[in-house]
Order: sequence, then C-alpha cells, then structure tokens
Amino acid sequence: MRPRPVFRVVGVLLVFIGLSMLVAAIVAAIYREEDLFAHLVAAVTTLGAGIVLFFTCGRPKKRIDVSHREAFAIVTFGWMASCLFGALPYYCYAHLPPLLFQDAVERAQIEPPHCPSNRGMGKEFCSFTNAVFESTSGFTTTGATILEQGLWQSPDSRTGGLPHGLLFWRALTHFLGGMGIIVLGVAILPLLGVGGMQLFKAEVPGPVKDKIAPRVTETARLLWKVYAGLTLAEFLLLLTTGQGPYLAICHAFATMATGGFSPLAASIEGLHCPMSEWIILVFMLFAGANFSLHLLSLRRRRPIHWKDHEFRFYAVVIAVAATMLWVFLVLSSDDGLGESARTAVFQTATIITTTGFSTTDFAAWTIGAQLILYVLFFVGGCAGSTGGGIKCVRVFLMIKVALRELKRLIHPHGVIQTKISHKVVRGDIIHSVTGFVILYLCIFFASVVIFGLFGYDMVTSLTAVGANIGNIGPGLAKVGPACNYNFFESPLKWLCVFNMIAGRLEIYSVIIVFTPEFWRR
Repeated sequence: MRPRPVFRVVGVLLVFIGLSMLVAAIVAAIYREEDLFAHLVAAVTTLGAGIVLFFTCGRPKKRIDVSHREAFAIVTFGWMASCLFGALPYYCYAHLPPLLFQDAVERAQIEPPHCPSNRGMGKEFCSFTNAVFESTSGFTTTGATILEQGLWQSPDSRTGGLPHGLLFWRALTHFLGGMGIIVLGVAILPLLGVGGMQLFKAEVPGPVKDKIAPRVTETARLLWKVYAGLTLAEFLLLLTTGQGPYLAICHAFATMATGGFSPLAASIEGLHCPMSEWIILVFMLFAGANFSLHLLSLRRRRPIHWKDHEFRFYAVVIAVAATMLWVFLVLSSDDGLGESARTAVFQTATIITTTGFSTTDFAAWTIGAQLILYVLFFVGGCAGSTGGGIKCVRVFLMIKVALRELKRLIHPHGVIQTKISHKVVRGDIIHSVTGFVILYLCIFFASVVIFGLFGYDMVTSLTAVGANIGNIGPGLAKVGPACNYNFFESPLKWLCVFNMIAGRLEIYSVIIVFTPEFWRR
C-alpha cells in the first residue's frame, strides 16, 4: 500500500473540514458571541494540518488509481482524522479564553467553562474524550451527546445555553457526514490525480453500489445535488412554520443527514409546532430511502420508488410498526387518537431512519412499545440512504434466504433463486451480507459484554451499544432521549466512538484496516 495517495487525500479532507469551521466562525461573528476565537483557532489548526499533509506527500504527475487497500485506508483514516480535528471547536471553546465578544457571556447569562475544574457552560468539553465523542457523533450522524447542559430551553433565546456557532458546528458535522465526506471528496479527486471508484465503493452505504452516471465523479455530484436540494427544500418549508433561519437550517441539516442534533434540549418537542413535526417527518422518510431512487424519479419526472422491493419493505415495516405503536399508545396514554397517531408515526420514522429526534420521552413508554422501537434499531434505512443500521435490503435479503431454505427442505432437488426487484441476487452478495450481519452482531454483543463488565444494567448496555453502532443516538433507560452519555467512563466513550465509526462505514471498511493481512505485501 502506498502511503502518499492516502495521506494526500486525508490532507484535502482536513482542508475542507477547516474551511467548514470557518462557516461556523462566520455564524459566531454574526451573533457576536464568545466562541468566535475558538472556531478561528480550530480552523487554522485544521487547515494547517491538511496543507502540511497535502504538500508533504506531493501531487502526482499523472492520474493514478487507488487500490482497494488504499481506498479502505483513505475512508477509515479520513473519517478518524475528521472526527479528531472536528473536536477542536469544542475543546478550544472550553480551554481558550473568549478573547472576542466577551460581553456575550453576560448577555447569555452563563458562566464560561473553567478547565480543569469542570465548571461553567461547556464544562463537558474540558475532556478531549468528550469533545471527540461529540464530534464523532456528529460526523457519523449518530446524534448521541455528552451535554448535560448547554442546549437551549426555549427556541426563542440561547439564554443559559451554548453559543449559536458551536451548536451550528454540531449540526454542520451532520450535514457533512450525511452523504459522506469521501463521496464529496470523490467529486474533486481528479484535481488530485487519484481515481475515485474504489473510494466510492468503500464509502457509499449498502451491499450494491451502482454508478448512476458513467463517471464516478458525476455520480458523486448528482447525489450531493439531490442531498443539498432536499435540505434546502426542508429549510424553506420550516421557515414557513415560524422557525427562525438558525433553527430551520440546524434542523434541516440534522434531518436530511438522519443525525438528530437539535439546539433545543427537548429536541423537536421543544418547538411545540405540529406542522414542523410533519415537515421533519416527511423529510426523514426521504432521507431514509435510497437517494438513487430520488434522482431517477427526478429524471423521469414521476416517482418510481414503489417499483423497488427494498423501498416496499421499508414502507411496510414503518406502517406495521407505527400501527402497533399507535395501539400501545391509545391503550396506555390519555392522548387522543390523532395525537397518538402522530407520535407513533414520528417515533417510528425517527428510529428506523436512525435520525434520533424525539417528540416525547419514549423511554417512559410501556415495555411492548419499547421493544418495537428496539427491533427497529437493527433494521435501519435503505441502502444508499443517509441512515444507519443493518439496512432494509440486508434484513429483507436475510428473510428471503431463510424462506428459500424452507422451500429447499420441501423441494430438495428444486432450483430456487433469491430475487430482489426481479433481479437474481448473486451468491457472493448473499455471502457478503451474511458475513456483514454476523460481524455486526459479534461487535454488538462484545460491546454489550464490555458495558456489562463496567456494571451497567442490561437495558442501558443493549440500547447504548445498539444506538451507537446503528447511528441512532438515544436509547432506553439511562441513555433515553431525555438523558446523555456523559456519565460513562472514558474507555466506554472511546468504545462508543469506535462503534459509531464502524457502524457509519458499515463495519468492513474499519475492521479490515485492523487485520494483519491488510498490511502484508
């Protein structure tokens, strides 16, 4: 494996992350708040590291194709570097004095962080582990947080909360990680003289990655146009509900990336606006579907989603789970039929798409309702979506394979093929999916055991691990939607970081880099 192409692309990614930090700095400057200096220091540091990596490795004289090993290394190390450097705005905010706009601290009625005494607003970021956890949760679109305080109690003011720029950075990391930093990088790789198809295959979620356009760079651009277009559409619609531009853009970023970070402590419930919930619900469902279907529907000027068997499975699971939740809520709460239906559909959508928003504390629901949500932890969105989890197509394929084996027991000499969307699924894909599911479950159960060894109860351990490896965010018990992850010990937080990255990159891309065979010539 050649290190130069790997570190050159990682350097470009860091330059892009550094430029993105400047966007958060602009937000801080607009609101004249004390986090501006922290964003500037983080941006300069990240830009400097990226530029040094890029020029140290040099630009090739001709275009080269990266090998499969180099692609996996670029994706894995690129995400790790992004998560580590993405933690700098949080860490700098906690450790550097507010040299600019110091009066903002008084206006916000907060006590600035005092490290290492762990006092003041943003005290959680005194720990670099916490800063990396929050950054990783953002980029991987998990939405788990270590913040005990700092999120706004009211959508009208940040009084008593963290500044606009810092919370905007949380939302922006969702947007960048949603469609994938590497997919964005693929669009500019010709400038670096590096071929992109291997990177595209390593990054795009799902077992089957087909090019939508003849050139992989054009494919990446088209996907990003659809992604950005839907985000813009949601932003404009949220403005019509009375949300200000700041909350609207933060919630649009978090929705289309299926991330779930909200500036509000009560998440979407804090908006107290049913129309906002319905808009976010619709776009969550869009985000959980295959973006290729959105693009093809736009090209043909008519929806083609229902022709796809995976999308049908996705829709049926949502319908069945939401109906069951609605029945549980009607029987166990005083809410009306309409209110219960809206809550059931929203919470079903937010879990299966792995967004993690909440309009209620579902950790307080009946055991039956919680079990339905927990099953959805392992389903996830469609392949080619921004959602996490095992993915609908894999679950659907495993069900079809199990049914095929039942038929073989009845007809042992019959030739029975497995088809999805009227296409025969090749044996190597079935083996790959089976291996993925086994590896996913092995990491899941191993992590649960480690949580148990630290003394945590079964529900907390199972749902914390499931929520992180599935990139969902909130779980149940001690990590419910009204709770946070700050009470976990540092080793468990780093385990969560690993699980979030592994889940986002679909296990194989991360695990393969840590195998001895990968580094052998």
